[in-house]
Amino acid sequence: MKTVNTVAITALLFVTWGCKDDAKEKQDYTFVKEYCTQVTVGGVVGVAEKCFKIGDVVVSSGKTKGVITIRIAEHSPINEGPANSASYQEFLDVPVDYLILKE
Repeated sequence: MKTVNTVAITALLFVTWGCKDDAKEKQDYTFVKEYCTQVTVGGVVGVAEKCFKIGDVVVSSGKTKGVITIRIAEHSPINEGPANSASYQEFLDVPVDYLILKE
């Protein structure tokens, strides 16, 4: 019985340790410079230019070396599974010098 309890507690610790708290990762950022890039829009169009103006506010989903990943579209079942002609881009990596943390 003692072994079962030890294994159960250890498994619980690994599960809780591995879980992310999305609320801590998501933050609002404001563009401080204009930024334009091409994004995948799916369908017949394929790609389009996406531009952000100074003052535009976006929600980040993570930050890595030199880039902040922002959400540019809501998730849809269309994007689940293998990529196809209807798939579209949900996230965009923006260099950190274009954004500041919104206060």
